[in-house]
Parts: sequence; structure tokens; C-alpha cells
Amino acid sequence: MEASPAELMEDEKTSQYAPSKELRESPRFQFNSAVMFENYLSGDYHAGRMTNYSRTGMCFETSQSPSVGTEIFIGIDKSPYSSAYDVFRAKVVWHQELSLEKASYPYAVGVKYC
Repeated sequence: MEASPAELMEDEKTSQYAPSKELRESPRFQFNSAVMFENYLSGDYHAGRMTNYSRTGMCFETSQSPSVGTEIFIGIDKSPYSSAYDVFRAKVVWHQELSLEKASYPYAVGVKYC
């Protein structure tokens, strides 16, 4: 049986997309993987790329930024949590616009797992 996000470890790096005030419950690990997210209420799907994760949430880049407070489902292609494809329910806690000179997508989104 694979570890759940809540069972993962301690030592993690800080995100390059973190809000200015540190609000995290656990540290983050850098990790890149394709993700797909679905807006829980509208059913709209959007692609993105995970940039880091922790046991309580993740950050990903995307072309569509859901509003803070929106509940979404996130599918992770090559999950750091298990050897299989994973799906998590999460709530958007922050988002910010990115420079396309430094990122693949125009938005970074931080979520907390529900």
C-alpha cells in the first residue's frame, strides 16, 4: 500500500511561487509532473504542470486560474505519492500571475487537499 499525502515526510524545499507570508502546515518538495484539474462545480477540465508538493497540498502552473476557495479535482500523471496515477480533491488557497519568460503557463495555483 502506497503512502497517502498525509503520511509523507518532512524535509522539503520552498516553492518559487509561494505567497509572501508563509502559511504552510508542512514543507514542500520540488517535483514536476503533468496534471489535469477539474472544477468541481462546472466540470471544466484544464491541463497544467505540478511544480511542488507536500503532505497537505501542492502548487501547479496552468493556463486557467480557478478562484480562491474553488474546490477542484486534480489528476497527477506521475504522482510523487504513489507509483500509479493519483486523483485528489483540493481547495484553491492562492493563485498568482506568472511571467511567461520564466514559466510554461501564465498562472501558479496553490491548493490544500480536502
